[in-house]
Amino acid sequence: MVFFSIAERELRSKLEDLCRMHNIPALSVLDHVIHTLSKVLGQPDEEIRGGQHRMDEAYFDRIEALDFTIQHDDGQGLSTVGNADILIVGVSRSSKTPTSIYLAHRGYKVANYPLVPGVPMPLDEMPMGGLFTVGLIKDARRLVQIRRNRLLAMNERENSSYADMKTISDEINNARKLFTSQNWPVIDVSRRSVEETAAEIINLYNTWLENEGAS
Repeated sequence: MVFFSIAERELRSKLEDLCRMHNIPALSVLDHVIHTLSKVLGQPDEEIRGGQHRMDEAYFDRIEALDFTIQHDDGQGLSTVGNADILIVGVSRSSKTPTSIYLAHRGYKVANYPLVPGVPMPLDEMPMGGLFTVGLIKDARRLVQIRRNRLLAMNERENSSYADMKTISDEINNARKLFTSQNWPVIDVSRRSVEETAAEIINLYNTWLENEGAS
């Protein structure tokens, strides 16, 4: 027996026809729910089914956004970064990846780029026109702690310049200079959760969209 939750008429019809061809009983688990909602909301069954179809589209949009975000994590896919909704830039361990993934689950296509000491960001190679970009920074002392813990977990030397206070302070200062020169908004994530950072990025992005539309 086949239980299904397909609301779209054409797909449902094909499945039911296939089941009949093979003498397999088929039962929609949504029919009773949709009929009840129709009576409660005072809307025809078809409008309720249409809402289910829109929900399915939103689901696949999130899957597409997540796939894009994974392919553009940590500086990957520079040639197609212009297809992103949002570009996140920041030094190592500034929560770029978890924030990007969280936003992808909300349906945003996100790319993120790591700032590496001594390696200029290749702005000329990246299609930045019309791309909303935000910079993330974090308190230097907090970054030292996070990076030292990472080095220990990887069995690497704790006194590496990667976790050196002066090196990290220089990284943050250089990041601030870059963000200022490009007129990118900056978020200090030192005391923010990923959810809070993502919410602020969404607010900034929506404001940017409104300004872009007005210009």
